[in-house]
Amino acid sequence: MEQLRNALLRLGVHTETEYPLSRHSSFRIGGNASLAIFPKTREEMLVSLQMLTEREIPFLTVGKASNVVFSDAGFSGAVLFTTAFRDCIVEENTICAAAGITLYSLAVAAEKASISGLEFAHGIPGTLGGAVMMNAGAYGGSMQDVCVKSEYFDTESGKIGEFIGTEQEYSYRKSIYSSRPNYVILGATLQGKADDPCAIRARMEDYKQRRRTTQPLEYPSAGSVFKRPQGYFAGKLIEDCGLKGCREGGAEVSEKHAGFIVNRGGATAEDVKRLVERIQRTVLEKTGVALETEIRFL
Repeated sequence: MEQLRNALLRLGVHTETEYPLSRHSSFRIGGNASLAIFPKTREEMLVSLQMLTEREIPFLTVGKASNVVFSDAGFSGAVLFTTAFRDCIVEENTICAAAGITLYSLAVAAEKASISGLEFAHGIPGTLGGAVMMNAGAYGGSMQDVCVKSEYFDTESGKIGEFIGTEQEYSYRKSIYSSRPNYVILGATLQGKADDPCAIRARMEDYKQRRRTTQPLEYPSAGSVFKRPQGYFAGKLIEDCGLKGCREGGAEVSEKHAGFIVNRGGATAEDVKRLVERIQRTVLEKTGVALETEIRFL
């Protein structure tokens, strides 16, 4: 690991050892990673991936970690954070961006260029790579509506490839990348429609206000914990089962929105896991509905 770090440092790639994952997590949970890597450019991203795969070092690729729960034990390997890799080029109604750019920045860039279609992304606290992988969406919009092409690095072959249009196999909170963990998303091309920037801004502000009103943004969380079961809303099921306010250690089912688990202070990954399992068990017993997690335990 030290040899890898020295090689990356010689190339100007920023790294840190024994990096506290809780510092980077929206949940504020997680132990230390043996090595954290922060590439800023496409070249740094590719050389980092190539070195990791050639040396067969276990690694994770993470954006803002807004939809994951890191292990309390940390990660004995490298974690490649994409958040400094955020190039963005806007041409007419098309945006070509790197995997680490935030959805907020993409939405703002689209608004400035009078491009509609990304308003839904304005308040989602993630990056483009994660959004493409899980087909992130809100308020009737999702990545499959705007993502026309995505590029990836295959850690098994060491080659770069791309998927165009329907090749990305989008469905609810899934894409082709969901079942191909060896594919690391490098970036994507998004396409919207020309619109009045004032109208775009009004929609973005409306969505932002709705989030503030309904979601527990005052506490650390990883967003919606469960996928929406067909014909139901996860938060409503959880609330109807009397689970609002239930706690396991520092993890609590939000009093504001039962679809969220929040860190009320000192929560661990194990607390969150126990609470998730308790919710799933109770909802299944009382309603017959099996809840599937949207958040990922790493």
